[in-house]
Amino acid sequence: MTRFLKSAALGCALLLAASTSYAEQPAPSAEELAAWSAAYSEIGGMEPKWAVQGADAFKASSDAGVPVVYLDVRTEKEWEAGIVEGAVKATLTQLATEDGMALLPKSKTAIIAVYCKSGHRSALAIPLLHRYGYTNAISMKGGFEGWVEAGYPVEGAAQ
Repeated sequence: MTRFLKSAALGCALLLAASTSYAEQPAPSAEELAAWSAAYSEIGGMEPKWAVQGADAFKASSDAGVPVVYLDVRTEKEWEAGIVEGAVKATLTQLATEDGMALLPKSKTAIIAVYCKSGHRSALAIPLLHRYGYTNAISMKGGFEGWVEAGYPVEGAAQ
């Protein structure tokens, strides 16, 4: 019951945070990033319903010349299967560090297509990215598996 209450309270906090204006908020401090890193395991069963698009939407945008930053939050082992062409690689836990945040684009309005293996970890990354000011961070529904199933290009796959 206590675990449920902690998860519910954190979920409410994330939903409230998602409804505020992020452009007006300062970037999170190292302490806030550490707290998020410790807390994200508590929300493992939650699936945010905002900021989700399929691989087709991102590919069509890229093909039309819209700059899309692909952010791969899978593990290093998973990267051996390949990544979306030109993707930035940062594990979900690394993303919650100053070094991980340094990998992100300088423009807070950049479109960031966040993906993992199937879509769960990328959905967990969205509240952090929104809190950091990236209001156009969007989870790629279906993740890397959906991208590959659609037949879109991959680079760096182990032979």
